[in-house]
Amino acid sequence: MNRIAVWALALVIPLLLAEAWAATLDGRVVGVHDGDTITVLDAAKAQHKIRLAGIDAPELKQAFGTRAKQFHSKWVFNRQVIVEWEKRDRY
Repeated sequence: MNRIAVWALALVIPLLLAEAWAATLDGRVVGVHDGDTITVLDAAKAQHKIRLAGIDAPELKQAFGTRAKQFHSKWVFNRQVIVEWEKRDRY
C-alpha cells in the first residue's frame, strides 16, 4: 500500500467507528433555549434537552444572545429532527 492509501484509511476508519457507536433520537423541536440548546419531543412524548456539539453561541444574557436564539429558532423550531449522540453530559 502506498502512503496516500494508508493516510486515507487512517482518516476514514475512526469516522466509520464513530458512526457505529452513535445513537439516534427522532423527534420534533419544541423549544429553543438559546443559540446552541434545543428541546426535542420524541414519539413517547418525552422531552430531551439537546446541546449541539460544535456550536458556540452566546448565552441569552450575553451580547447578541437573543439574536442567536431568534436565528436558531427560525431554522429548527417545530421541525422534525434526527439527533445523533454519543454521550450524555451533566448539563
